[in-house]
Amino acid sequence: MKKTAVFILSLFLIGTLFTGCVEQKEATVKIIDQAGREVEVGKVERIVSLWPEATRVLFALGVQNKLIGLDTDSKRDPILLRAFPEEINTTPDVGSSVRGTLSLEKLAELKPDVVFVRTEDIELANKLQESFGIPVVCVRVTPPPEHEFSLEIISLIGKVVGKEERAQELKSYLEKKMNAVTSVTSQITDSEKPKVYETRADSVLIAHAWAGSPTKYAGGINVVHENMPDVKPPWVTVSMEHVLQWNPDIIILHAFGKSNPEDLLNDSNWQAVKAVKEKKVYKLLIGWVGWYPEAFVIDVMAYAKALHPDKFSYDVEKEANDIFRFVYGVNGLYTELKEDFNLSEV
Repeated sequence: MKKTAVFILSLFLIGTLFTGCVEQKEATVKIIDQAGREVEVGKVERIVSLWPEATRVLFALGVQNKLIGLDTDSKRDPILLRAFPEEINTTPDVGSSVRGTLSLEKLAELKPDVVFVRTEDIELANKLQESFGIPVVCVRVTPPPEHEFSLEIISLIGKVVGKEERAQELKSYLEKKMNAVTSVTSQITDSEKPKVYETRADSVLIAHAWAGSPTKYAGGINVVHENMPDVKPPWVTVSMEHVLQWNPDIIILHAFGKSNPEDLLNDSNWQAVKAVKEKKVYKLLIGWVGWYPEAFVIDVMAYAKALHPDKFSYDVEKEANDIFRFVYGVNGLYTELKEDFNLSEV
């Protein structure tokens, strides 16, 4: 039996043990979540996030004092750990629905007013609501069915937790930053777009296959998606022969991986690749267990400057520090990440 099926079965089996342990709140807000589900949520004072994308937005909205439980990946988030170490480290770990380690007992004991999960976990969301009487909201930075980058996650969570004004402020700010880049890159013809190869943290031969990655918005072509359009994104294992055949113009290494540009530049296996020959290998931020609304925008800005240096003259480090400050209220966060993970100058 698959891990998901086992987990859902366990939910059915123990759900009756906790029925009534979570007080049902009078609904005051009705929303349609990003999985298309209608959810009614009462006054929110106790929040559990089972998806890092939601956790990031909750911190950006300033409601971290209401977080009573986090998924394991949120507690390992390399950006949030630097921005909010005390809050992240002291909030209880309830396991991970993504990794099949979610503790239903811990979740029920915490008596949350609302739980956030990813859009792929519709079945889990429905069963949690049915078994525990807890409103569960599905969210995504790249919601289905299009899976395009969207800032609606901010508006939705803002409405649920009563921070609509701050949510609109954040959304407008990030939209303005994003539009400043895409207004330029949207005018670039396909023949002018460089071919980009993006790697995963754990291997340079596991590549991003999603057409909607930052490459798209930065005016590039995802070389993996272009050559393997039917593969299920976001990641696919490829061979060195694939890379040599595709011959990308630009290589983007994952910020949180161990590989640095120098490793590829000095590796004989990569010498025939155009990006390596022209020393266009960069280490930049890429989403870590989902995406960050603000870091996605930073990625697009950094990618755009790497792909089209003749069209963009802003200082990426300064812009990124400003964005993190506006979103999280923390100074110098990008500079710290740049130093800790050897991010490239672009």
